[in-house]
Amino acid sequence: MPLVYHILSVSFGKPRLKFTNRMAEEKQNRSSLIVLLLLLVASIGFNIYQFKNQKTMVVEHGTEVDSLINARVEVERELASTKMELEKYMGIAGNLDTLLSEEKLKVAAQEEKIRKLIATEKDANKLNKRLKEELAELKKLRDESLEKIDALLAENKALKEQNESLNSQVTDLSQQKNLLEQKVNTASQLKAEYVKVNSFKKKSSGKFVESVLARKTNKLEACFTIMDNKVASTGDKMVYLRILAPNGKVLMGFTKAAFTSSENEEVEATASQKINYTGEKQDLCLSYENDERILEPGTYVIQVYLEGTLVHQSNSILK
Repeated sequence: MPLVYHILSVSFGKPRLKFTNRMAEEKQNRSSLIVLLLLLVASIGFNIYQFKNQKTMVVEHGTEVDSLINARVEVERELASTKMELEKYMGIAGNLDTLLSEEKLKVAAQEEKIRKLIATEKDANKLNKRLKEELAELKKLRDESLEKIDALLAENKALKEQNESLNSQVTDLSQQKNLLEQKVNTASQLKAEYVKVNSFKKKSSGKFVESVLARKTNKLEACFTIMDNKVASTGDKMVYLRILAPNGKVLMGFTKAAFTSSENEEVEATASQKINYTGEKQDLCLSYENDERILEPGTYVIQVYLEGTLVHQSNSILK
């Protein structure tokens, strides 16, 4: 038996040892492979995590950038809108322009503040937050300005209505005053009544006797009464007589004169005389006289002016 065992041990011992070593190697290799696979899976998982995390950070950063851009755009839009809103009310009224100038200075100051903030603040999140705050402040400033403008416009409207009402009252009073003045002027206007025109020839003795023939006439005389008037002012008054020949020319006698009429025209007169008017009736005669008998037959126009106003006109015929 011992001999047989020895023989078997010698014959089969080495192959079994090799088989055992191979099994150990395979087992070790399998373990290494598993470790490598686990490391690879872990690496892939880590890379996927990093990619997702980086993607999230990019999205978040993009969102922050978009939000910041939107905030700046809103601020710029609000600044432009506020300026335009204030500008369109310029020129309506002086006090409103003063208010608008003050409000525009406030907007300009707010704009300068925002510009400095954008230039100095490097933190995007803080800048975004501050811009939103400034936007809210800018809107508040705009609303307050519009409230002041609205109140001032309403006040101006009320003042304008009051002014129009006062102007209307003043116009009515002025019209009444003018009407009263016209009535007073009409009432105070002196009148010449009972006008009588006579023609005379001059005899060799120098005495005047009545004549109806033009070629015999040396003198045309108009006698009239200046009527009493309690409204008219008293004092010195100028009375003018104008006699127009048939050819339309003014007869110019020894007492010829010139004056400015109530129509502001320069007028030639046949004769004139200053009287002292007392408010009572006063008789007066004015005449044309010429030593030569140069009058033509026809219709002569007789006009009487008191203080430049025509108060009587009639016709007289010489044959």
